[in-house]
Amino acid sequence: MRLPLSLSVSLLTLSTALADWPQWRGPARDGLSTDTTPIRESFPEEGLKKVWESEFIPSDHYGGHGSPVVAGEQVFISVVWHDKVVSDQREIDTEVMQQLNYRGASPELMKKLEESRLNMPAMRGSKLDEWMAAWRKENLTPKEDISLGKWVESRFKAGKTALPLEELSKVAKREGKPFANVEAFKQWMEDEQFSQPVKDKLMAAVPNTIKVAKDVVVCLDLNTGKELWKFEAQGKPTGRSSSSTAAVVDEKVYAAGSTHLYCLNQKDGKMLWQAELPVGGPAASPLVVDDTVYMAAGRAQAFSTKDGSLLWEQKEAKGNTGSPMLWNPASGEPVLLIVGSNAVYGLSPADGKVLWSVPGGGQSTPVTQGDWLVIYSGAKDVGLRAYQYVKGAEPKAAWSHYWVTMRYSGSPIIHEDHVYLTCGNKHQCVELATGKVNWLENEVNSTITSPIIADGKLIVYENNGSHLRMVKASADGYHQLGRAKVEGMGCSSPALSNGKLIVRQREKLACFDLRPQP
Repeated sequence: MRLPLSLSVSLLTLSTALADWPQWRGPARDGLSTDTTPIRESFPEEGLKKVWESEFIPSDHYGGHGSPVVAGEQVFISVVWHDKVVSDQREIDTEVMQQLNYRGASPELMKKLEESRLNMPAMRGSKLDEWMAAWRKENLTPKEDISLGKWVESRFKAGKTALPLEELSKVAKREGKPFANVEAFKQWMEDEQFSQPVKDKLMAAVPNTIKVAKDVVVCLDLNTGKELWKFEAQGKPTGRSSSSTAAVVDEKVYAAGSTHLYCLNQKDGKMLWQAELPVGGPAASPLVVDDTVYMAAGRAQAFSTKDGSLLWEQKEAKGNTGSPMLWNPASGEPVLLIVGSNAVYGLSPADGKVLWSVPGGGQSTPVTQGDWLVIYSGAKDVGLRAYQYVKGAEPKAAWSHYWVTMRYSGSPIIHEDHVYLTCGNKHQCVELATGKVNWLENEVNSTITSPIIADGKLIVYENNGSHLRMVKASADGYHQLGRAKVEGMGCSSPALSNGKLIVRQREKLACFDLRPQP
């Protein structure tokens, strides 16, 4: 039977929309794919089929860690695109501090570390390893040991050749504050009375260039990877901190750059409006609901989708990493969730009024189902926690699972009344109603990235994005289905559409085919 043209178009549009991954964490911002395309049951030994690679797109210090999105068989990536230009200026930035092997720590710990480094006995091999392990156990808290332990050991191994921490701390205070020229840079080093090794290292590490940046949105064809359009606007260098993911809604692209929020025409990339961010970024990923764009860019804000005008601002709800989420409780009114550094704020979507706040916060995005709110946070004793909605009051903590790890960044997923989390070097499945752990896979190197569930399968990066792991999304046990090399960036998350997985690599996007092969 031949369908009427109008009905055929409607079905095609619905099918395309179901396959979209149009914003951070997918269609409903919860990690669940609505794509009905089957995913293969295992990965082939020879690896996944790569469909295409894009042209050069920078990342990390030169482009951040934002994730790709897909809408209408088009792929979008929002980037603060950095370049180097020759300059008389000299600047100490995060790259320089990495070359100097500097890590921030408490003054007390740094003093203790330096005293031990300068007075440690002559050792090597297994004796040195045993001594360092004992020092870490005695002087570092479990959390410090995870985040700083390897760095501490690197300084002990360098011995007296390590650059003094007292001097490096002075260098760190100058980060992001350019010198007018090399003479001013040298004079500053003299004024600070740095030792000669520090001067030599700084002269070698600080380049004769400075970074400049543009706010860029790139649109590619999902099937070929060919660039369809590229939007550019003047920006400012922000390094790796600007890692916002774009949102595509009603044929408009909303993207947060280094200084502004942009609204672009999906068809050709022409700017419809721009709105200045409070402190020039960085910002979390935009959330678009009806006629409002919600932002966390140092503080919570709401903009009109029509013209970018500011509707309200809430300075109390501070955050710029964890992305906003709208909670629609089964027994109450919608609540806008804003992720702060140590708390999750519940705001009125209409006017930004703070309704409540609960312990949590950090880099992870909350996930909700009915009257349940689930977060993952490094805040003390929080970890993976479920809250229950309470009308007229703050949510009530129902259960928590906390453990010390380096990263509390990956976002959880709620699937068939169970919570899945693939972060903190663990993969686990927890019963939503009770907090009972159904299964737990320890020592899995998944840290920052957030997973996807599609076709009954959980898909997640591991080893800092170098590999993709596929696990059965089932509460009856941990069943690994596949593992393949994709060379992704562990700080980003993949997008899935029409059975094609879009992966952000260090200098490009790549597309892999996850569909069953004939």
